Amino acid sequence: MISQYREIKKKYPDAIVFYRMGDFYEMFFEDALTAAPILEVQLTSRDKSAENPIPMCGVPHHSATNYIQKLLARGIKVAICEQVEDPKAAKGLVRRDVIRVVTPALVGDPELVSEEATNVLVCLEEDDQKRIWVATVELLSGKFRLGFVDSFRQLLDLFAQIGPKEILITATTRATKWFSDLISLFPTMAITQRNFPQQATVEATAVAAIRTYLRETQKLDQLPHLEEPKALFESETLFIDSTSLSALEIARSSSVGCEGPTLFSILNFTFTPMGRRKLKEWLEHPSTSLHSITERLDAVEELVSHPLLSENLSKILSQIRDLERLTTKTALQLAMPRDLVAIREIMKFVPLLQQILSGTSHLQRWQRLDPLKDVTDLLEQALEDQPPATLRDGGIFRETFNPQIAELRGLAWNAKSAIAAIEAREKEATGIPSLKVRYSKVFGYTIEVTKSHLQRVPSYYVRKQTIAGGERFVTEELKALEEKIFTAEHKLKALEEGLFNDLRKRVADCTAVLLSNSKVIAELDVLAAFSRAAKRYGYIRPVFHSGYELKIEQGRHPVVETLLKAGQFVPNDTYFSEADCRTLIITGPNMAGKSTIMRQVALVVVMAHAGGFVPAKSAFIPLVDALYTRIGSSDDLTRGRSTFMVEMTEVARIIGCATARSLILIDEIGRGTSTYDGLSLAWSLLEFLHNDLRAKTLFATHFHEITALEKSLPGLKNANVLVEKWKDEIVFLHRLGSGICNQSYGIEVAKLAGLPSKVLLRAKEILGLLETQAQRANRARNRALDFHNNQMAFFGVEKAPE
Repeated sequence: MISQYREIKKKYPDAIVFYRMGDFYEMFFEDALTAAPILEVQLTSRDKSAENPIPMCGVPHHSATNYIQKLLARGIKVAICEQVEDPKAAKGLVRRDVIRVVTPALVGDPELVSEEATNVLVCLEEDDQKRIWVATVELLSGKFRLGFVDSFRQLLDLFAQIGPKEILITATTRATKWFSDLISLFPTMAITQRNFPQQATVEATAVAAIRTYLRETQKLDQLPHLEEPKALFESETLFIDSTSLSALEIARSSSVGCEGPTLFSILNFTFTPMGRRKLKEWLEHPSTSLHSITERLDAVEELVSHPLLSENLSKILSQIRDLERLTTKTALQLAMPRDLVAIREIMKFVPLLQQILSGTSHLQRWQRLDPLKDVTDLLEQALEDQPPATLRDGGIFRETFNPQIAELRGLAWNAKSAIAAIEAREKEATGIPSLKVRYSKVFGYTIEVTKSHLQRVPSYYVRKQTIAGGERFVTEELKALEEKIFTAEHKLKALEEGLFNDLRKRVADCTAVLLSNSKVIAELDVLAAFSRAAKRYGYIRPVFHSGYELKIEQGRHPVVETLLKAGQFVPNDTYFSEADCRTLIITGPNMAGKSTIMRQVALVVVMAHAGGFVPAKSAFIPLVDALYTRIGSSDDLTRGRSTFMVEMTEVARIIGCATARSLILIDEIGRGTSTYDGLSLAWSLLEFLHNDLRAKTLFATHFHEITALEKSLPGLKNANVLVEKWKDEIVFLHRLGSGICNQSYGIEVAKLAGLPSKVLLRAKEILGLLETQAQRANRARNRALDFHNNQMAFFGVEKAPE
């Protein structure tokens, strides 16, 4: 057995081998030493009396899922090694082999991952033009993507968005510096290295490597759910980089140590797991197709306008399970009887969905569902309503499905009834009231007699085993009956297993249709969720156009307003036009609400492009190609970058990628360096964004000098978040007004934060002194300028510029 284990382990040196022995998965040698502390199981040894005992540990087969999850979380692969022949038919050692390898990225069983998780495998190759080709695959959905990035910075941004669990390194992958940097920046990512054959191009090499690796791990020649590679970056989506996704808290909260609310969480009125994944996809990758957006908005509007339609749709969606992952599980030949029953029950709802949608005006596009009547009927005829969780338990099929099933079950049942009759007869014949006929895996059926009645045992009883309380015996009649039962049960199990494998393959042949149905149901779920959110929060339908102008009347922040009492949130107007207002400079003290107002504009744009209604009185939205933000201060110590360096890197990214159709949010540029450095950089950046890029830009700043640009740059406007003073206190109005705020109110904000009065009073003294010195310096400068200009005029020279 150990020799067999060693041969198998040689083939999977980078995985923990779960070696099946009876009801346990055993681990030996270095695998046991590695796994035992992670799995928190007892480390023991085989051949304890030997000079070098073999370390070993084990986990129960029926609860292996929990243990596999723990290893995957550590980036460790697991090779599942099963008995691949019937022990009764084996001549000597039972043959075993690895039936699949579970890796951190390639998890085919949905029970091993959360409903919202996306486990992504990536393969990277660099071409002669220094482009980095990226192939990605998500096994549970079958999504396959291929594309390239031009720089390491873009690659980091991509990784931050998709969060790959595993990276595949081929023999042709160049050992460039960026590769080692990438590995160090994502230390929890599993690394797999293989010598895959080189193809004609580096992109073909990456695709072929992934396909080969999938066949190696899944032990399947075909993966019917795996799509052909599509573009890594879809052309008709609004691009939101990872920095902006984080800053806007679209699907993940930036709150430290807690799960704060996000745009996703407040819009998540979905019922199905695939609907939740689709909602996240639409919010992180909104559409820029006017046709698609209009179709979604029409559908949401119809659901909002027809409450009964929405209610009927919700009733059905609330009963539908994760068809996408059930289909994938079937395609990977991992589905068990209950999984096929779940698919059957989901498919029964398809005709009901079609019936509901048939009478609608704008939802008929989502009527393109296929009920797969033949397969659904077959599953109904074949499977019990409550089948067992696994194949080994039997009782999978209805007796009416196959005449042999009824026959063999009858034999097994009648034989068991005969066992009960033997027990009753032997009790009466021997006069032993405690006599029992019992079954054990080792000895089969035996007659148990307690010690106090052993003298009554008849001569035709053959002693089999001594137990603590008595003896076990067998008879010729009992052995013959046992053989009959085992033969019938063995034949029945083999029959049901064969029939189930055929049935699972029949369902797997319908993978493409099932996945298409899943996509339609997911989209319906999101549209219904958008309509429920619109009614719950009072959202309106945005009006889209292909021009430049953006106008939001009484816009609200969709997340912040849910944290306040009804009516407390102060709405604000936003307006951009190419001629009158391409750039809006926003001033105002900290805590006044500048960031909230900026973010709410971005979130309204995202929600509208996703096809949902928005929090506003009215919204006139242009098609936007990308959304960029530079909000919040942070450093990147792992890469030796200061806050200011991170800030400048993000600004460089925006300048390098944004177009006139982009929306840009910049908050407090230049605060990480000296005043004049920061001011000059912020000033120059603003001029570039306004004059050269011409994108819609919200630019919040504390450099009040920049507001003077309104006089010299047509299309640039000043706005400020209004504040009032009352009895030495400041009151934030959270309302955006025209003009500038020429006070910082820093000391007042510090007072609200709870700084000691002694510190605040001293700060006021210092502020007064600094302001007096500044005024004196300005007066001296003005006098000097006057004298200089008078002297120049005396000699007939033009004045110096002021």
